[in-house]
Amino acid sequence: MTRRKGTGPPRRKAAEPTRPPEQFLELAEVLSYVSQVIARGVPGGVWVRAEIASLTDRRHLYLDLVQLEDGVEVAKTRATLWARERFSLEGKFRRATGGTLTAGLKVLLFCTAEFHPQYGFSLNILDVAPEFTLGDAALKLEALRETLLREGLYGLGRLHAPPTDYHRIAVISPEGAAGLGDFRRETDPLEHAGLLAPLYLQATFQGREAAASLGRAIQAARTEHDQMPLDALVVIRGGGAVTDLAWLNDLDIARALATFPAPVITGLGHARDDTLLDEVAFTRTDTPSKAAALITRTVIQAAAQAQEDARAIRHAGTQALVTADAETRRTLDRALSAARRTTDAAHASTDALMRQALGLTPTRTLARGYALVRDEHGQPLTRAAHTHPGQTLTLEWQDGTVTAQVKERPESVNPGP
Repeated sequence: MTRRKGTGPPRRKAAEPTRPPEQFLELAEVLSYVSQVIARGVPGGVWVRAEIASLTDRRHLYLDLVQLEDGVEVAKTRATLWARERFSLEGKFRRATGGTLTAGLKVLLFCTAEFHPQYGFSLNILDVAPEFTLGDAALKLEALRETLLREGLYGLGRLHAPPTDYHRIAVISPEGAAGLGDFRRETDPLEHAGLLAPLYLQATFQGREAAASLGRAIQAARTEHDQMPLDALVVIRGGGAVTDLAWLNDLDIARALATFPAPVITGLGHARDDTLLDEVAFTRTDTPSKAAALITRTVIQAAAQAQEDARAIRHAGTQALVTADAETRRTLDRALSAARRTTDAAHASTDALMRQALGLTPTRTLARGYALVRDEHGQPLTRAAHTHPGQTLTLEWQDGTVTAQVKERPESVNPGP
């Protein structure tokens, strides 16, 4: 059995599979031939569009690049950013995007293809186009925005009535985030004073787990709201790279916030760049500190207004008591005056009646020229009908009395009762 060396593989011939080959290549020769084919087929650098699946930092930066179609991986390879180019390229990317190359980003890389007999196929990265990464994120954001518009959800979160006070709030943030510390420095005094009752929920804000993690936190906040209504849901994150915001541009998370039953406040740490979450929120603030300041300012204003209302109520109550007291006094004075007038009138009437009664005494009547007739028993007679023939009567005048006898009963007098 002989071995033929050369620069290419032997020609295939219709030999029986079980027959031992008469010619063969060593593995290194085959791989060397593959390397030469690749070098001839890709003689220089080419721009390669891919997604970073993972990175390994060992002075050189080793990347796993993939191509996904409808979520399915259709191609995969390794790429290397050698230390000699790494500093300048990472600086270029950072200046344009504010961040670094990280897993999950879509990138456009200028590469040369290389096949090494020992290490296999890989791409050597010579340049990067950060504007492609930013452009891809912008295109994705626009597509998501249009979807929400079609569904009637875009802008729905801004229809809540502006809160006049905050007490029960849910706060979603990364665990141990600096932004959470900034937020709590503003709100902890309100919590200690009993003016604010926050519920803190943790979630991942970047990486492939971000959407699922945020979804669970939002659902926990919604469950809390169903048990007792929240005044707001606050979503905060510390500062970071612009490319980190791409993880927040998720359709399911945007839907969950747009339909949340309480106002949503975002403070994601970016003054210049909005995320889809900012756009569907009720109120967008630049940072966690500004979100806290909004809540603190509203609570303090509500407390001040409550104090003013209490003072107004106390003043109104005092005035009502004073008015009531004055009215009571006026009513009492009027009643006393009326009583006095009634008493005076009663006194005057009594005096008049007394005078009238005194003027009707027998002595005064006789003095006016009248006579008093009495029967035989000395009882006064006021009617002729009360007399009868033969009755002895006594007639009394002012100056004396006369006795007379009734001869007959006068017929012209109507009998009295």
